[in-house]
Amino acid sequence: MNRLRGGLGPAGAFVAVAVLYWFFVALDAHAMIGWWRDPHMVVLTATQDLPQKDFARFWDVGRVLVLRRLGEFGFAASPSPWMLATFHVDLLASTGNTYQDWLYPPTMNLLGMLASLLPLPVSFFVWDLVSLGLAAGLLRRAGLDWGSIGLGLAGTASVQNFVMGQNGVLTGGLLFSALLWCERRPLVGGGLAGVLCIKPQIALVLGGIFLQPRRWGSLAACVAVGAGLVALSVGVEGWQAWSWFIHVGEPCSARVLQTPFKQNLLVAGATVFFMARSFYAGLTVAYALQGVCSVAAFAAIWALWRGPAEQVVERVALTLCLAVFVSPYGYFYDLVGYSVGMAAMFLRVPHGRKPVYALLWLAPGYMALLTAVTGHIFMPVAAAIGAVMVWREMALAPVAPETLPRVHSPA
Repeated sequence: MNRLRGGLGPAGAFVAVAVLYWFFVALDAHAMIGWWRDPHMVVLTATQDLPQKDFARFWDVGRVLVLRRLGEFGFAASPSPWMLATFHVDLLASTGNTYQDWLYPPTMNLLGMLASLLPLPVSFFVWDLVSLGLAAGLLRRAGLDWGSIGLGLAGTASVQNFVMGQNGVLTGGLLFSALLWCERRPLVGGGLAGVLCIKPQIALVLGGIFLQPRRWGSLAACVAVGAGLVALSVGVEGWQAWSWFIHVGEPCSARVLQTPFKQNLLVAGATVFFMARSFYAGLTVAYALQGVCSVAAFAAIWALWRGPAEQVVERVALTLCLAVFVSPYGYFYDLVGYSVGMAAMFLRVPHGRKPVYALLWLAPGYMALLTAVTGHIFMPVAAAIGAVMVWREMALAPVAPETLPRVHSPA
């Protein structure tokens, strides 16, 4: 295919994609530099000069928990003057503000406590680098090629993760690796999936895979690792951390869903529920649409994983496109696994279809920008296109000779 429907040729399309990518990176870099330079910038709980954005909350919660536990065991521990002057909202006390209370389960807090052992600016960069290294290492050990890993972890979702100090690179790497492993080494795949108890909504997609009878080994490993991390969180943080999560954190998450969309424009939203809300749907309609899409996505994933697959990477990529439709709560920086899937497909399809996958790879970041401009969320549309494209690739792929049915000659 020399030209794309009379428009740009493939080379021109790749140049356009490259320009769009670096424009997005430049926007994020500009925002980060602005946070550093603006002495009056209020970033979440910080009074000034904290470009770490979401990571500042994560670090603060971890440090508060460390200090509380040290105090409970009789060690003199109190926040530093800098911390007292900088963080003026206790995220682990019910503030009444939906967007200030801490929403993560105590299993994630374990990582926050580790991160808080380093000074905030140092910890921010260490977190980003360690998350990237762990995700890349897991994906490589699971058998994915370096090209797909590098391109996938450089996507727009990952760029935003690095700027905000979010956890999508780590959770995306865990999810993609678990799905690659679960066919060949069920216990390893299940164990990696169990670590996703740090962010349960990411793991919901696994219900359509691990609940199948032939994958009970993966399910057992997943439950065992998850239970072990829950027990560790109780031992390290105390049972009060889980009481907080059950009585404050989870209800606060529900209030985020119920808040009128225009009241706090969720430009990062990436789910069917958020998309429906952005188009003025009421709660009942939005929940109904989300429910229908969740059931359909689970059914498709169940059918996709009923048997072994020759096209392992393609199946994972399709699964992570469908995962966008499973949970009502999710943001574009949670789509790193999806980005890796689109990168892998880009490197595997014929030259003429590569520009489409390149645009789908760009989609998480640009859909957020489009939401900021229009006030409407479109990421599920991009995910649906990705799912159809990958399904088509799998359907059109030639069947390996050893998988062809045997034909018996009549006697």
